[in-house]
Amino acid sequence: MVIGSGATAATLVPAIAGDCGHVTLLQRSPTYFVPGRNENDLANTLRELQIDETWIHEIVRRKALFDQEMFTHRAVAEPEVVKAELLEGVKAFLGEDFDIAKHFTPRYRPWRQRIAFVPDGDLFQGIASGKASVVTDEIERFTPTGLLLKSGETLDADIIITATGFNLNVLGDIDFVVDGKPLNFADTVTYRGMMFTGVPNMVWVFGYFRASWTLRADLIADFVCRLLAHMDEKGVRQVEVALRPEDRDMPLSGWIDPENFNPGYLMRGMHLLPKAGDKPEWRHTQDYWLEKDELPAIDLDEASFVYS
Repeated sequence: MVIGSGATAATLVPAIAGDCGHVTLLQRSPTYFVPGRNENDLANTLRELQIDETWIHEIVRRKALFDQEMFTHRAVAEPEVVKAELLEGVKAFLGEDFDIAKHFTPRYRPWRQRIAFVPDGDLFQGIASGKASVVTDEIERFTPTGLLLKSGETLDADIIITATGFNLNVLGDIDFVVDGKPLNFADTVTYRGMMFTGVPNMVWVFGYFRASWTLRADLIADFVCRLLAHMDEKGVRQVEVALRPEDRDMPLSGWIDPENFNPGYLMRGMHLLPKAGDKPEWRHTQDYWLEKDELPAIDLDEASFVYS
């Protein structure tokens, strides 16, 4: 048995189904999935045309980013249409008689939580073949032979794998101290999701939820290199960000707007994370298509940066 509903659970189930008598996926609530072929048709076509691999990489990368941007925009602008398309993809594997409304229809609109890619629909193929099954319910308690669910149903299992429910480990359990005072990360305000008020000489690498994590890691790495070079030019050893006079009365909110993105692991840890303001400099936008232009253009001498 695998407990979970996201990408980890959906990867585990088809990976082990062939070696088990049966695998049950137990989930508290469903996740949106995108089944598709596990290869890139555009890359294959370009290789048939004998295009240079460097060009292929760049073209395919840009097409993937373009498609992600369009899909994200549609998920916000026409969520019911996108929802119907995603559920049709599941129905194509499981058929009309399967209870997709119960087991594969989330309570939130598409992209308020991560959407998991299912290569070749392997998870759904396992369910359709009878090698795997899905149960949507909540756990009451463990029993000597498996689990008792809140519905009263019991599930027997030889092995139970938990692929859900983790808690954020903010700052890696490091006890930061600034000028002799323990740092409470939740008391800080984020500067574009990478620096924090009152914390000198620290940049946090936090990637994207809706695009490749490393896209933002690259943008932040470039920013850090530019910031270090700027500090060398100024002959300083320390930099931190601080609210400007015009920022000090601005409304503060949580790290991420739950209307934008609200997975359980993030919501459970919001009290541990920095605050966000209502101005672009003091928000974590999670928008690559905006930040790819904004982060390289940051004025390192603007009033938010304090050097010493």
